[in-house]
Amino acid sequence: MKDLLSLLSLLTDRRAMGLVRVGTIPIVPLSLPDVVVVLRHLRENGVKPLDWRETVDDIEGVTPAGAASLRILSQILHGFEPTSRPWEVLARVLLDRTRIAAEISGSTAVATRARGIAIWQFLNFVRAQPGGAGLPAMRLLERIRRLVILSDERDLRQPPAAAQGIDAVRLMTIHGSKGLEFPVVHIPGLNADTLPRSPNMIRGCAPPDGMVEGATGSGIDVLKTGHVEEQECLFFVALSRARDRLILYSPTKISNGNNRPRSSFIDRLGSSIDHRHIAPSLALAPAAEDVPIAIEIDGRLTVTTHQLGLFQRCARRFLYTHLIEVGGRRTETAFMKMHTAIQHVVDWLTSEIAMTPSNAEIDAHLASVWDTHGPGDHGYSAEFRRIARRLLAYFVSTRAGFTRSTPEELRLVIAGGAIVIRPDEVLTDAGGRKVMRRIRTGHLTSKEDDSVAAATFKIAAGNAVPGCTVELVHLADETITAVDMSPKVLVNRQGTAADILAKIRSGRFPTSPGLTCPRCPAFFICGPVPPGTVPKKSSD
Repeated sequence: MKDLLSLLSLLTDRRAMGLVRVGTIPIVPLSLPDVVVVLRHLRENGVKPLDWRETVDDIEGVTPAGAASLRILSQILHGFEPTSRPWEVLARVLLDRTRIAAEISGSTAVATRARGIAIWQFLNFVRAQPGGAGLPAMRLLERIRRLVILSDERDLRQPPAAAQGIDAVRLMTIHGSKGLEFPVVHIPGLNADTLPRSPNMIRGCAPPDGMVEGATGSGIDVLKTGHVEEQECLFFVALSRARDRLILYSPTKISNGNNRPRSSFIDRLGSSIDHRHIAPSLALAPAAEDVPIAIEIDGRLTVTTHQLGLFQRCARRFLYTHLIEVGGRRTETAFMKMHTAIQHVVDWLTSEIAMTPSNAEIDAHLASVWDTHGPGDHGYSAEFRRIARRLLAYFVSTRAGFTRSTPEELRLVIAGGAIVIRPDEVLTDAGGRKVMRRIRTGHLTSKEDDSVAAATFKIAAGNAVPGCTVELVHLADETITAVDMSPKVLVNRQGTAADILAKIRSGRFPTSPGLTCPRCPAFFICGPVPPGTVPKKSSD
């Protein structure tokens, strides 16, 4: 479905980032270098969505094969505009302008027929979209993001009613299996860290102590007891779906070779189950998105600490953002927009070391960026503005008693390249001690002061100014955390940074699915990329 969603995104995206995914469709094959050239052209020329259809031959650097594919894509999208209805666009593309639907209907391959059912269900969903303001394709994409964020996309994933009796394997969650019954049920992943899930991983608020009548212990104890009961019920639901055969799977090893204990629920079934140990004889082929990508680096590979952190969180997003350069911003909530506005004010306050604005001037600058970068006229805008003022007031207080110097770029040369560090602020206290700071508007995350980014900052700062202090300022916490690592830890973190550079050079950018994926600008294109080499120019 991401292929079709990426195609729809071309109707409204002037940067045409959907080409990264559309270029993998056999009818419009594009090489990765051609995609990079087109994206750069659109980024630099600021054209409107779909304007590239008329200027394919004017894009310098595109190969003849790439230009031919772009002309085919232009013909497929001919006559469509940003205001076109998504269902009409997809129906005409699938039925009239390509042979995609015809080839699916004439195929006997199970995978192809399953793809046809998925497209059928998806088109039913697209056709039933509610009305609203804005461009139809953009509304559809944002609605899908919202449904996934809220975990409310079950209807989008379920096969049509007419396909419920198809002879095929159904993959579903235990919750999704309620009310269904199958001759054979397979339950994978029955390990101690999955089912039952540890009470330490419970989410939600505990009731106040003594609130639940008949319960003993604290509110936390009540919550844990309920969690255990819920896990038992969940396991029963999974078992009860099998009519003839039930097969349970419990992997004995994890990826690093360590033992992985099986679920305690299996032992509670007693001798009624038949135990077998299976040694896999075949290995799964790597997913298309996990295949290494050829990277051609001109000179020394140089990355920033921000890029290091992004690679650790999601190597695939690093590929899209910093190598293919699709750009884009995350889908932001009003709360996130508040932090964006605060960051703009912090950037202004740190831009000139001699600047000492009054509280009124700071508030005026906050007001100037509020409508364009902040929540604007959101219903809770006034409350967000009060939070922003408090965070900015705290930031100003952290600078009291210090003199400021102009931050200079730090560089740490390591195996495979170099790390660039840009301190947000450099201060000197009354005793002459130098302090280099990184400033964030949000909260201190787990082990952030022990991360690779923090370690490389610490090492580079110590090389430039021996004895200086490195601090992480988090305005939402109203805390300043000193980066304090032992020499051994610093060496280990530097080694991890070198490993990251090695992975970048070798083109290893595996996906990392998680809860934040729907907010990623690359959400709809994430997956396989066209063949070819990505050129990367060094900043040295």
